[in-house]
Amino acid sequence: MMRLGVVGILLSCLLVGTAADARDMNGKFGIGYSQTLGGVSGIQLKYYVQDFVIEGTFGFDLFKPSSLDVRTGVKGSVGVVYNFARFEIANLGVGVRADIGWRNGASVGASLAKACVDAGGVAADCQKNNPGSSVWQFNVEIPLIAELYFTDHFAVNLSTGVLFTIATSRNKALPQSTGQQATDSTEEGFGFSFGGGSLFGSAGFSVYF
Repeated sequence: MMRLGVVGILLSCLLVGTAADARDMNGKFGIGYSQTLGGVSGIQLKYYVQDFVIEGTFGFDLFKPSSLDVRTGVKGSVGVVYNFARFEIANLGVGVRADIGWRNGASVGASLAKACVDAGGVAADCQKNNPGSSVWQFNVEIPLIAELYFTDHFAVNLSTGVLFTIATSRNKALPQSTGQQATDSTEEGFGFSFGGGSLFGSAGFSVYF
């Protein structure tokens, strides 16, 4: 809720402030880092078309234990944001995003084995009894995003919004670990949350060309 409050304060400041010419972002391309509400973090690409922003985020991780199989995961997000409030120093927009994540069986098995050991199991038995299988996960977001410009070429952003989670397995490809939302679950099912678990959990930055 703190993140929602910060975005609300930014919105209030924009609405009561002196109106100024909007910053011209049409046709600009941006690259930076971001994390979506649904847990996709990585390199983000943006392209402005008038008041709309087309964006995509991609992340990848890989770990090869010395005597075990490779553990890997892929996550990505695509979306469109409409900036309904535009000022010289900031834009405020609302959009829609689709998140997708995948983890291979070795990665899932490692997580299950760790949970087994944390519960008091023997490490060798936990690894043997939790082989794991690959998992997919899909999320849909309706983000509210405030982007603040320090220069024509650098901006930071904060977001909150609604997250719809579709979990087809108790093993998550896009795990949420804030411990503050009902969607932070290790069960199959469907849910949604409004707000976010931490103030800077979905903060990011962009460098524009």
